[in-house]
Amino acid sequence: MKTSDMQAKRDRHQRFWQPLTKNEGGYLGITSPISDDQPPPVTVRAPDSLEEKWLSADYRVHRTEADAANMFWGGDAIHNVFVNFGPGVHAALLGAPYALKEDSIWFDLHPPIEKWDPIPDWKTDESHPLYQAIIEQTSKLCQASKGRYTVSYTDIGGQYDVLFSLRGEALLTDMLECPETVKRAEKRLDDEFLAFFDQLTDLIGPSGCGFSGWIPMVHDKPWYPLQCDLSVMISPDMFESFVLPSLDYVSTAIGQSIYHLDGPEEIRHLEMILSLPHIHAIQWVPLPRTDLSRGGQMVQRFDDQLSIELYRKTLAAGKKIVLLGVRPEQVSPIFEQAGSDGIYVQTFSDTRKDADLLLETAQRKWLKL
Repeated sequence: MKTSDMQAKRDRHQRFWQPLTKNEGGYLGITSPISDDQPPPVTVRAPDSLEEKWLSADYRVHRTEADAANMFWGGDAIHNVFVNFGPGVHAALLGAPYALKEDSIWFDLHPPIEKWDPIPDWKTDESHPLYQAIIEQTSKLCQASKGRYTVSYTDIGGQYDVLFSLRGEALLTDMLECPETVKRAEKRLDDEFLAFFDQLTDLIGPSGCGFSGWIPMVHDKPWYPLQCDLSVMISPDMFESFVLPSLDYVSTAIGQSIYHLDGPEEIRHLEMILSLPHIHAIQWVPLPRTDLSRGGQMVQRFDDQLSIELYRKTLAAGKKIVLLGVRPEQVSPIFEQAGSDGIYVQTFSDTRKDADLLLETAQRKWLKL
């Protein structure tokens, strides 16, 4: 992607980060192979080991440059490089054991906290090999970008999810038996999260490539995708008591955030999340369901009635919507039933021809360019 093309996309994303307005239109990003007639111009070699796959900055730059050459980034899609070290890597940097796997890096296999006496004085371990790899990869990718792609914050993690990795299932009992201890422990994680976030901000900012997270949205100002997957296991009252103050504190400190709402069990907390002034948008993740028309394949339905009602409620609260991994045939029902204003849809196509056709339809019907 040319630097000039990337700047035009960043201008569109800046519009998304503005308050929701009537007739602002929707946003559509679509990816596909760069050509239907030619093989990928750059071959991506397989890593020699899990260590190279996850920890090598040079290998990550190699893969990124291949993606830059091989992929079509259509419409509002940006080439966003996710500095991926597994979900909630901060747990490892605070003492949780980690394991490199083919699909991810995991941290909750053996939670290290056996008791809360005393509450740990957590500090991000800057000598940790994962910390050093995060810094090196972020730095080298920023240097290589030259404005052609964005480089994300790593997935530091939602603080209660990180706390779960450090304490394990006993955390749920602790929330009932010693709630004030849990809140004090989590408050320390909030502050340490923000300290690590600021370190990465200082590293990414001078590159001039903007700020992004694992959600592929770019902003001229720092932002972060907040979450609490633990919330599927707690009541709205407990969410209000434990999680909401943390979300308010962190989102206020950062300035703007997108909330990762992961599945129907989290919808019961939606109204509280929508009440937070610095949560700009909701990134919705429906549960996969069996699709008999696709031979029993598991498919996420972003266009079912539950999802459409969630979009309407979110938009009515003045917040925007981010949808990732939407199947192409679901794009039209989403925009037609929920309205397009303030909804960002990221989809994909197996062919460049179909990608161009869908993009042309979207520009004619739903996007205000």
